[in-house]
Amino acid sequence: MEIIPEAIEDAQFNALTNKIENAHYEVGKAEKAMKKWQDKGIKPAVIMVDPPRKGLDGSFIESAIEMNPSRIVYISCNPATFARDAKLFAEAGYETTKVQPVDLFPQTHHVELVALLEQKGK
Repeated sequence: MEIIPEAIEDAQFNALTNKIENAHYEVGKAEKAMKKWQDKGIKPAVIMVDPPRKGLDGSFIESAIEMNPSRIVYISCNPATFARDAKLFAEAGYETTKVQPVDLFPQTHHVELVALLEQKGK
């Protein structure tokens, strides 16, 4: 899901170039698309998110939890909003099992992180 149409075009081009056939891309709000997917019986095993600094919207978190993926990969440029969102996922039965800081901006205070949240018992 992406709100920028050109990003979807790039993703589709890259998938074709790399012979990736098991990925799906759509433009729009993820919350609305996830509801449509759920109604069609589409159940992702993994949801990957890379939100802006403000983190995920509560409506997105609720929709993601309803999709019931076994794993969530969370890329964050703001550890504080990641911690807030991870707490909400934890309350729904997800455990943060790995966190990897990534220093994309050396000699600044900015740090990215990649985290793996896994559903307990799956």
